[in-house]
Amino acid sequence: MNTVPRPAGAVKHEDASEAHSELVLGRFRLITPLGSGGHGTVWVARDERLRRNVALKRIPRSHDADREHDRRIGREALAAARLSHPAIVAVYEALSDERAYYLVTELVQGASLAELYAQRQLGDRALLRIGVALADALSHAHARGVVHRDVKPQNVIVATDSIATGAPAKLADFGVAHIADEERLTHSGDVIGTFAYMAPEQADGQTATAATDLYALALTLYEGFGGENPLRGATPAATARRLGLAFPSLARLRPDLPVRLCAAIDRALQPDAAKRGSVPELRAALASALTAKPGRRRAFAPTRHDPSAGLTRRGERLLGGLAAAALTATALATVLGPHSSATTLCVAVGALLAVAIAPSAGWLLLAFGAIAWLALSGQAGTSLLLCVALVPVPVLLASDPWLWSVPALGPMLGPLGLAAAFPGVAARAGGASAWRRAALGALGYWWVALTEELAGKRFLFGVAPGSRPRASWEASVPGAISHALAPLCSPGRLAPAVLWAFAALVLPWILREAWLPARVLAAFAWALGLVLASAVLAHHLGTSGPPLPVAAAVLAGALALTLAPPRFRIPAQATVA
Repeated sequence: MNTVPRPAGAVKHEDASEAHSELVLGRFRLITPLGSGGHGTVWVARDERLRRNVALKRIPRSHDADREHDRRIGREALAAARLSHPAIVAVYEALSDERAYYLVTELVQGASLAELYAQRQLGDRALLRIGVALADALSHAHARGVVHRDVKPQNVIVATDSIATGAPAKLADFGVAHIADEERLTHSGDVIGTFAYMAPEQADGQTATAATDLYALALTLYEGFGGENPLRGATPAATARRLGLAFPSLARLRPDLPVRLCAAIDRALQPDAAKRGSVPELRAALASALTAKPGRRRAFAPTRHDPSAGLTRRGERLLGGLAAAALTATALATVLGPHSSATTLCVAVGALLAVAIAPSAGWLLLAFGAIAWLALSGQAGTSLLLCVALVPVPVLLASDPWLWSVPALGPMLGPLGLAAAFPGVAARAGGASAWRRAALGALGYWWVALTEELAGKRFLFGVAPGSRPRASWEASVPGAISHALAPLCSPGRLAPAVLWAFAALVLPWILREAWLPARVLAAFAWALGLVLASAVLAHHLGTSGPPLPVAAAVLAGALALTLAPPRFRIPAQATVA
């Protein structure tokens, strides 16, 4: 396919039937339009003199601004004439007649990077090679005083034959380039570029610099690796409101990518231009990532809401409702009960519907209803323990209400002797967010410990020393504080919460390898580390017996493999290797 990036904006195409017969400048026969934008239309044209196909950018003259057009086309030609690099679309000539200006460039066989992003047909290693090529192109331009000012996927052509072109991709359209040592042609405060890839200082009308291009390149790569452009909003106004904001770290979307690569891209996206580093530094991180063993990098990441990437919003609500129903049924059979099967079923179904329809409001309604019911029924002490179990959940997981019932899996595994396997669940349920994984791990232990106090049984480390049976404090808030919460909140008893949070946090990082034997080894090394750390804590806490049975260790390792697989699918076909 012959293609060049399609500039932003809209200019009416000339009639294609006329193009087959039109000869411009007595030399170039227009064949077919490739795209159009605010500065003109790009055509596939035949150079009859040199007998080769070229890309011809045609910019119609404006009679009321001929001088400005002359200067703009002259600037474009001057910018292009300074550049000669395999990763930059070569400019052959800049010409004009009484009707239009013409910029003649090489015609590259390939597709725009934007098209490949839309088709999900680009592997990580291919994108790394493209990033290196673009960084080299920008370094070449910046060394000659040229700032592109409009780096974006639409202006990157991914060559079909990289051997023939000398680079896997070419940067096109230096039409808005700013010559650092040339008089500014735009008035102060004018904005040139594309909002969705624009650095904050460029949007403010300040002079574009190499840091401006670095920002746009990093944003282009962030979109490729992460599957979305964090600056692009649903409307131009929404995009404008995001200008200058800090973006989520790329490592949150792609924990499988090298840490150095994510850090370099994150740094290059700093709102403050002085803190972005340099194009050569970003290039070094891209080149370093290419040294990874072939076949062990995951493929192009789908967008955050792509159903193949995980749960949809509807799926999240349904899963959250089911978890809330299970938690409600368990509570009615234990702390809040016992109740008849019919009552338990009806309330559980109500919990499912409430949380599925309105996750936050439904869950909070159930939580405060249970707390109030215990308090009104004369169990103020038990109500307090339930309150300190439930309240931290929406605080730590405010944006993820569908996960609020997940910590209940910890105490549910307790009677089976498998509570200590919960960090594996937390690691998977937390997904790419390090904070969610750590929060779920800590909350899971906290719920297990509180359940041990309420039930008076050992599910993990047992009842804390100094605690008294529930019957002695369930009706008294001061009694619950003195004889249940105070012993439980001693520094030593909270240490396992830190262990579980850390274990859930690091698990995806440990399992970066796609090679199955390496993943198996890493998963069970992680489980063994959890066993040993728990044994040390058990000794410190004076707990007798195995704190983490062999069965729980095996389950933890299995969960590491089955519940934390690679998040990102490999496309069925990749047009770019």
